[in-house]
Amino acid sequence: MKPHLLIILNRLVVGGQSIDTVPLANELKDQYDIVIAYGEKEKDEEEFSDLIENSSGIAFHKIHSLKRSVNPLNDVIAIFSLYKLMRKFKPVIVHTHGSKPGVNGRIAAWFANVPVIIHTFHGHLFHSYYNKFVSSSIIRLEKLLSRITSKIIVLSEQQRKEICDRYKIVKWDKVKLIPLGIDEKFYNTNAELLRNDFRNEYQLSEDCIAIGVIGRIVPVKNHKLFAGIAIKMLQSPLKDRVKFFIVGDGYSKKDLENILTQASVAFTDGKNHDHAKVFFTSWIIPVTNILHGLDIVALTSLNEGTPLSLIEAQACAKPVVAANVGGVKDTFVNKESGFLIEDHNEAEFVNKLTLLAENNQMRKKMGCAGRAFVQKNFSKLVEVNAFRELYASSIAAMNK
Repeated sequence: MKPHLLIILNRLVVGGQSIDTVPLANELKDQYDIVIAYGEKEKDEEEFSDLIENSSGIAFHKIHSLKRSVNPLNDVIAIFSLYKLMRKFKPVIVHTHGSKPGVNGRIAAWFANVPVIIHTFHGHLFHSYYNKFVSSSIIRLEKLLSRITSKIIVLSEQQRKEICDRYKIVKWDKVKLIPLGIDEKFYNTNAELLRNDFRNEYQLSEDCIAIGVIGRIVPVKNHKLFAGIAIKMLQSPLKDRVKFFIVGDGYSKKDLENILTQASVAFTDGKNHDHAKVFFTSWIIPVTNILHGLDIVALTSLNEGTPLSLIEAQACAKPVVAANVGGVKDTFVNKESGFLIEDHNEAEFVNKLTLLAENNQMRKKMGCAGRAFVQKNFSKLVEVNAFRELYASSIAAMNK
């Protein structure tokens, strides 16, 4: 009989956590009986149902009370629901991913006497999400939860330094670094066809430079900075050659629309392309349908773990320009496959994006360097083997 593995995700939506974890589980199902429990999506998110359809041999269990927002009643119900699932499934390992499953899932696993409890920090809530009091409360809670956790996984070296040294959540010997892994072949299938389809759909000329940002439209992603960058570049000599794409959705969309309206910048949600300079595309599945059509990918976030969007962009040979937050600097090589911007400096963002927009050869060179970097550092096979070893050694230690 195979050991039972329970994986708990925030939500099964378009985003790095799901896109990384479900394919990983598919690679491990020969060694483990796997159940993936996941929470309720937000209204502005797109549930990634294809992940379930393409995962035969894995059971999926939705916990409706497991939600992003903090609600004591929902959280207690979620803990109890997870506890019941664990008592029935009897996992040897519970592996939680993300903030809310990390709290509710680990508490439930402790009450259910699960032998091995593993948690992955895909990002953290220690700053830029809440006020100082709430942030400090989250830090104290994470320190307590680390005591019942067998192993903590981080996705980048910078993330490990933040968790161990800056916030002192856990000691180094309890932390293991396992970078995200992607299937590089998937990102380069039908590249030319996908590029042509995208650019035809959005009526982009051959010499138009398409600059995109990918993620939920919420304050922590700092889309207001991206809007400011677009406004500045649309006032420059490049104004007739650049267009901007905001990929995703969220409750801050109206704020961005107001900013663009006040600056007299034409935008569209994709229904009317005439004269539009900024496009709100909502969620696009798979992301390769848009990445190949873009020329540059930006990231303006206030807080990040290891942003999959930058890794995916480089896998599609696109240069990146990103704010130096969290684990961002571990996802590409500054000045080789893109540019790292300090202190969310709008002028520097504009400068580097303009430099890339004006130089076709630089974009191609950086795109190729980015693809090579991803192939070397974000291999799915390496990630799968790392988790095979981690799970096996955890079970072996339990049996001693």
